[in-house]
Amino acid sequence: MPPVVAWYREFAPCDALRDDVYAFFTFVPEARSPLTPRLLLREVAFEEPTFCSPQLADGHVTLLFELGRTCDATGRWSQDAAALRGSFVGPMSRVGRTIGTERPEMLGVYFRPGGAAPFLRVPIADLTDTLADVESVWRGSGSFASELCELDEMSRIDRVESALLARLALGGPSDSVDVDRMAARMVRRRGSESVESLAHGAGISRQHLSRLFRERVGVGPKLYNRLARFQAGLVYAGAGTVDWAEAALDLGYADQSHMIAEVREFSSLTPAALARQRWFHPFIERVRHLPPASTR
Repeated sequence: MPPVVAWYREFAPCDALRDDVYAFFTFVPEARSPLTPRLLLREVAFEEPTFCSPQLADGHVTLLFELGRTCDATGRWSQDAAALRGSFVGPMSRVGRTIGTERPEMLGVYFRPGGAAPFLRVPIADLTDTLADVESVWRGSGSFASELCELDEMSRIDRVESALLARLALGGPSDSVDVDRMAARMVRRRGSESVESLAHGAGISRQHLSRLFRERVGVGPKLYNRLARFQAGLVYAGAGTVDWAEAALDLGYADQSHMIAEVREFSSLTPAALARQRWFHPFIERVRHLPPASTR
């Protein structure tokens, strides 16, 4: 068997963070799975360094640390001082095609819908479609990425988890409307529930719901619904031949043209390109074990 070039892994957070954090994730050159009591949620080995990883719009915040090493198109890892940084990646409402084959060693945090709010103390809408340095958001944190690159994979996760717990302990204002639960429900229902019905169920106006979503999630509920529907359609990634007219109907699009336009907006790909090639992306991995929408 060819040697493994890199590993992608997702680990469960501690119980205290589970309501806000979906997973810690790593992309590392180490050849073996670490020995740890922490639950391993997903592990993907890469034997080819030229795997395809699309950029996808996402209505959530990600905390990302690039740790000073990169893997090039030949599978060779090398030091790269330019790839040493910590960033909060805000909710992305659109994407542009990215170019480049080098992939940094990294550690990150996938927050649940609205889950980043307790750790930032700023309206999430301020981060929408932007990157923000960790040091500028977490003032006084110092060079967090430099500290992490000196640690092993599991110690890095432990260190970031401790930082999140310390900020969670500071507390914050409570919400009269559970926006996080509402956003999670929208994901489960693949964006099929109208904003009007959501507002009515919460006993608030549509305008009030939109304001709360932008403050806590970073995008309005209508856009969040569209992103949830788009990500449900990622089940077709790498599927090969697909009846796109039927898929569009099952996913809740008005027609095939509507679906094509939204897939382009949120991935810079056509549905056919998404289905034709095998891609790697965490969102795709999460839906890959599910049957196509037409069979659910």
